[in-house]
Amino acid sequence: MVSDLKHHMQRKFFILLAVLFLSVAPPAGRMHAQTSLPDPVQYTVIPETPGPNQQVSIEVSGVGTFLGNATITWQVNGKTVPGATGRTFTFTTGGIGTPSTIHLTINSATQGLISHDFVFNPSVINLVWEADTSTPLLYKGKALYSAGSGLRVVAFPTVMIGKALAPASKLSFQWSRNDTPDPSSSGLGKNIFSFSGDQLNTEENVAVDVYSSGTKVGQGRITIPASKPAVIMYSVDPLRGTLLGTAFQTGFALPQTETTLKAEPYFFSNTSFARGQIKYNWSLGGQETTGPDAAKGLLTLRQTGSGSGSANISVDVQNNESDKLVQAASINLNLLFGPQTGSSILNLFGL
Repeated sequence: MVSDLKHHMQRKFFILLAVLFLSVAPPAGRMHAQTSLPDPVQYTVIPETPGPNQQVSIEVSGVGTFLGNATITWQVNGKTVPGATGRTFTFTTGGIGTPSTIHLTINSATQGLISHDFVFNPSVINLVWEADTSTPLLYKGKALYSAGSGLRVVAFPTVMIGKALAPASKLSFQWSRNDTPDPSSSGLGKNIFSFSGDQLNTEENVAVDVYSSGTKVGQGRITIPASKPAVIMYSVDPLRGTLLGTAFQTGFALPQTETTLKAEPYFFSNTSFARGQIKYNWSLGGQETTGPDAAKGLLTLRQTGSGSGSANISVDVQNNESDKLVQAASINLNLLFGPQTGSSILNLFGL
């Protein structure tokens, strides 16, 4: 019986040792884990994603003085660059589709051998902007952006992945406006960024970072200045419509028959027109005047008497939307009516 008791105590002792071993042993997945030491060298690359035939600067720095006594070697595409032994290295990228590999070797007495590779694949991200602002029909110029109006920025990437040109649908576009990221407008294939500008800003700054499989492959930036809206006065012909080829700059002579004037607003928000928020205020001889189509920018004039003379005619155009109140323009012209001498007309038009 003593022997059985002794055997039972030994069995409990071995079980206790096993339990203690399991409680102090690390989990199987962590038994071979190694502590990762931080890289003693920091790298600064400007620009981070260069374009073709662009100069790139790489600078290395480290904590302490070990770099001062280290031997530094730079290689470009496997070839050592003679005389390149400093902490800063500058080179020029190749063309589109021509990658450059920069190999850095640091041989330090205290830190040992440190090496790092930089791979640059030149890319171009062209940004083109469109403003949703008013211009006359068949206008050949660009619709300029006015503060508060809608803007549309389109990214056209030229990015080579391997030897193939990457389509925009396979790239991720991360947009930011005035240094503030816009996650809702960013993502895979989202190469169009639409927004309404701020009426208090004199310009809008838009940037995009382009990624392929999580790797940054390009970036683009553009500054869009805010232009002031304008209003120009034209004559309206009953058959040919608005005569956009001839604008009244200082004044005009009223013909014996009636004439219709068109106040054409440039660079006002198109959405405000759609909402009926663009208002026209006409005045003739300093007195407010109106007509059946005055709210549409049209005013018909006719001389009822036989006298002659001149009067000022003006129109103020105002955007009444609260976030676009800065959009305003006016024009003031000198109107001649009745019989005029040739000299007075020439003087009126500055001839």
